[in-house]
Amino acid sequence: MLLGGNAGHGESQRYGNTSQYRNEGLWRLVAQNDRKILTMKKKYKKSDTLQLDASSTHHTFNILNVTAKAVRQPPLLKWAGGKEHELKYILPLIPSFNNYYEPFVGGGAVCFALQAPARFINDKSPDLFNFYRAVATQDTEFFQALATLLDGWQGVSKIVEQHKPDLSRIYQAYALDACSPEEIKYNLLDFIQHRQQEFDALFARFFYPNPENFTRELQRNVLSKTRRMKKLEQSRGQLPEYDILANLECALKSAFYMHIRHLYNRITEYDMSPGVAAAIFFFVRENAYASMFRYNRRGEFNVPYGGISYNRKDLARKVAYLQSPTVQLQFRNTIIENMDFEAFLLKYPPQPEDFIFLDPPYDSQFSTYSQNEFDQKDQERLAHYLIKRCPAKFMLVIKNTPAILNLYSHAGFNISAFDKKYLVSFQDRNNRAAEHLIITNYCE
Repeated sequence: MLLGGNAGHGESQRYGNTSQYRNEGLWRLVAQNDRKILTMKKKYKKSDTLQLDASSTHHTFNILNVTAKAVRQPPLLKWAGGKEHELKYILPLIPSFNNYYEPFVGGGAVCFALQAPARFINDKSPDLFNFYRAVATQDTEFFQALATLLDGWQGVSKIVEQHKPDLSRIYQAYALDACSPEEIKYNLLDFIQHRQQEFDALFARFFYPNPENFTRELQRNVLSKTRRMKKLEQSRGQLPEYDILANLECALKSAFYMHIRHLYNRITEYDMSPGVAAAIFFFVRENAYASMFRYNRRGEFNVPYGGISYNRKDLARKVAYLQSPTVQLQFRNTIIENMDFEAFLLKYPPQPEDFIFLDPPYDSQFSTYSQNEFDQKDQERLAHYLIKRCPAKFMLVIKNTPAILNLYSHAGFNISAFDKKYLVSFQDRNNRAAEHLIITNYCE
């Protein structure tokens, strides 16, 4: 799929223009921020050079010496395993190149930090592909759906602000044992039912194919939160009123998020258009706890809402950034695909003067986190391509495991190491601190 101008393959498809920027005030804010980014110089301290014994092998690797000044644009969305915080290690090692390739683009932190005459990016996730396509083509329905979601999100805060005396009174009666658990349940349901029109107004029709689900989520989340708050007060003492209201707002916003998550898991069932589906995907990714991926046995995404710290999160600035000339320029002369990595590299064969950045799923159970399994055979296919068939310069960033060392340690590549601390321990399947490798076939 070709987006933008001529990227060396196929016919071009033009973008929309600045008349599509419906929120000019927000767009100006983003433009100002872009100028700040372009003038910002970020410095990193040099690390010491150490010797590393690589888990029962006799190989010695270089710990990276880092002195980086990076001029970069931020990724377009939050993505588990993204490399935004590792750019200080990655960017100084990138060689000069012509065209840019990324078979596992994910959140695109490296891609959006670089400039290239043409880009070829790919990801196995159809949701991510659909999102990038919507941004690259400046899809009107996508941005209209996002505007509706943002209005609804702010509408939840307005409901809390307008009715905070009632909310506080209902909770305080329960906290002081002036009403029973059954009575608090009845009082909360009564509050919701008497303001049902206000809650219904949070969603446009295309986000409301199952209004009963949102009502259920409101009831479940608010009741659960009040019970947890009472237990907390019993163990730690009385909460100030602003904490009580923040927790109740969190419950209402959790219900909003959970309803959108419900839609995300039923895109096909509810016959959502690609633009609306991309907006739902973006909203869920930005508000899911720690940007995690997790699916139940039915294949449904089940990560909860991020919590109180997300209550007043305003995505309007980020949405305006998605519409900015800066982002449109990033997608000019860019091909976006949704394929197996090997099929992608065979369809668009890189040349010796090109550069490939690879950040594949890691050699662990974590490789199944996005429902796109990448097992040992896939790791072997990737290694075979890089060792035997790759004509271009490449950089591979991957977790250091015995299997990975076995694949690459005798190939004559340059191998460096750095430590990455995971912000989230995903069901204890990953170490919070893990050593990562940077493997290249060039010297810079």
